[in-house]
Amino acid sequence: MRIVFFGEDSFSAVVLESLILANHKVVAVICPFYENNTHSRLKLVSEKNIIHFKRFKDINSEEVQNLLEKLNPDLIAVCHFQKILNKNIIDIPKLGCINLHPSLLPNYRGMAPQHWPIINGDDETGITVHFINEGVDTGDIILQKKISIDSDIYVSNLQRNMLSVYQYIMKESIDLISKNEVNFTKQNHLMGSYYGRLKESQCVININNGFLEAYNLIRGVSMPYYGAKFGNFRIWKASIAEKKINDQIKQEFKTNGIYFDSKWGDFIKFADGSLIIGKYNKIEKHEK
Repeated sequence: MRIVFFGEDSFSAVVLESLILANHKVVAVICPFYENNTHSRLKLVSEKNIIHFKRFKDINSEEVQNLLEKLNPDLIAVCHFQKILNKNIIDIPKLGCINLHPSLLPNYRGMAPQHWPIINGDDETGITVHFINEGVDTGDIILQKKISIDSDIYVSNLQRNMLSVYQYIMKESIDLISKNEVNFTKQNHLMGSYYGRLKESQCVININNGFLEAYNLIRGVSMPYYGAKFGNFRIWKASIAEKKINDQIKQEFKTNGIYFDSKWGDFIKFADGSLIIGKYNKIEKHEK
């Protein structure tokens, strides 16, 4: 099977490696052109395996279309790709286009699907491989794998957990397609949820919304992302204060807010509980 791979970061590089190790014939790797080096590992894997690697500013351009028609792929495989493919690209491969999306579709379509389940306090998420259509993450589902979200997990740890699934789920999906053994699952477009790109303005702790919401936000946007902002501070790590400590904090500190260098260390007091701060930094003026 001739495969063209679309990706743009180190996560997609892991999936590309899995296809190469499974002896799938990847004939080219296509990547968007960004003014950064997020593509570096993907390029390295491609060049190491003598696979044509190319970046394009317009992923739906006539240039890309002509290249794909020349390559004549059976399948396009996509992973961690922020661009939407137009119909002129989707229609080229004989067996269609498939995408790896790190959520349990139809939940968390769109952007930042690894962040929002933690922010929203979910106890599970997952990874879906699905066919691409002209919607956003709305195509028929090929495979799904559930992953639990521990109550104290941070986004970087969840991503590491997901990588173990990345190493096989796309490969297994392609194997099913090649054997014509896929039992497609239609998505219910009236169900699920859609989120846009995570914005820094969404990473602000609201003291009035309680400690649990703040705790989930801290875990969901921690390093290497924005961090949760509270006043002039970015909170990177925190833990929920035990009841005994929280009762003492509540008795001694009447005003909700952030406190430093107390006998309980650094903490944020909310009306319904407290968070002990494990790591933070002060926001410098040039960051604002």
